[in-house]
Amino acid sequence: MKASIILNGNSNGTMYITGELIVACDGGAEELRRRGIVPHVLIGDMDSISDDTLEYFESKGVKIQVYPHEKDETDFELALNYVFKHGATEVEILNWQGERIDMILAMIGLMSKYDNVTAISDNCEVGVVKAGENGDRILKAIHGEIWSFIPLCSAEFSIEGFKYKFDGDMDITSPIGVSNVALSNEVKVSVRQGKVVYVRWKKRPL
Repeated sequence: MKASIILNGNSNGTMYITGELIVACDGGAEELRRRGIVPHVLIGDMDSISDDTLEYFESKGVKIQVYPHEKDETDFELALNYVFKHGATEVEILNWQGERIDMILAMIGLMSKYDNVTAISDNCEVGVVKAGENGDRILKAIHGEIWSFIPLCSAEFSIEGFKYKFDGDMDITSPIGVSNVALSNEVKVSVRQGKVVYVRWKKRPL
């Protein structure tokens, strides 16, 4: 089962929700209400959602799980735990972009615990490939797209289908994997040790 987690970002573009289970993280429910979408579950400490929106989704029969404001987990971590506990095998993260670079870094760290969690927006797609059973990944691409590969925090890996070839060790203090160019409609990432974040720019970045 695929799950969709909607965060409290500021994505103003399109939002293609393809998951069978829709979970709103706190203020992400505001964006869903604006778009006329009703999630199955609303999770968080409710510090970023209005009382009116909370009451609105209560009236729609949405399952609401409220947590204390002072907690160790982010709302996103609580949502990830929920969807995998309830049968998700794949997760898409939506409405995640915004000014909180600390939250984005934390999001990527949490994503790296799994093999099948992807952050998606109109502009780009972010995922993590890690060594192990799923260390070889074939990913969709479009010729000419900009891609970047950044290790967490060091990794041994190779890439195929790109203008600039790489096969070896990379450290985050020397991120030579930034701004590569896809040459085909499928690319391959093979991680032998560690974890690698990929960023696929579906629209050319500034």
